[in-house]
Amino acid sequence: MKRVLLSLIITLFGMFVYAQEHVEPTEKWKVAEVWGNNYHGWAFHQDHEVDFTVENQDGRFTLTDEEVADAEYLIQKKIAYVNRDHYNQGGMCPIIDEHMRKYRRQYVGFTNDRGDHIVWANFLWDDKLTDEKLASDILFTKGGCGHFWHIKCNLTTRKVYGLEVNGGEGEVQYLPRVKKAGPRISRPKDRGKKQKIRKTGIIHSPEEKVFN
Repeated sequence: MKRVLLSLIITLFGMFVYAQEHVEPTEKWKVAEVWGNNYHGWAFHQDHEVDFTVENQDGRFTLTDEEVADAEYLIQKKIAYVNRDHYNQGGMCPIIDEHMRKYRRQYVGFTNDRGDHIVWANFLWDDKLTDEKLASDILFTKGGCGHFWHIKCNLTTRKVYGLEVNGGEGEVQYLPRVKKAGPRISRPKDRGKKQKIRKTGIIHSPEEKVFN
């Protein structure tokens, strides 16, 4: 009986220690690597800051694997028609819909004011790019023609649109992030000095010309 009681106490103590030490992670992932039929890429969390928006944007959402697969299905199905003009393609520049397997992807999810789920997809064909670089942040480039492009896909309306293909001028340049300007604060250089009336061409009353 004593052995059974001792064993029970040890078990309960072990469970107590585990409960104290085991802490569920609370930090959300910022990017998830995704694979599927003819695609490989990274889906960025809704909290990952980006420097661009979509039309009538109302918010962001985090893409699931199923939503990425759905977006890829729509893009691969409709890209040949959307890209029928072959803008910035041909010659030394690849026709993008003929080389879909070559591109690695980056995905960002947006919502608009109607509640539609919109996927912004970035396509990059550069063997020098590491997976770590692609998973770290959204990459924008200049030059490279059909090696670099992005497109939008509305999962709600099933529309694929907004294709933008890089120009071919010069070597490929990876563009730095655009820093958002902070609030503009204007203060007089000499706070003790009285402000002067600006000559705006507007006739002010004497009361309006008094600055405290």
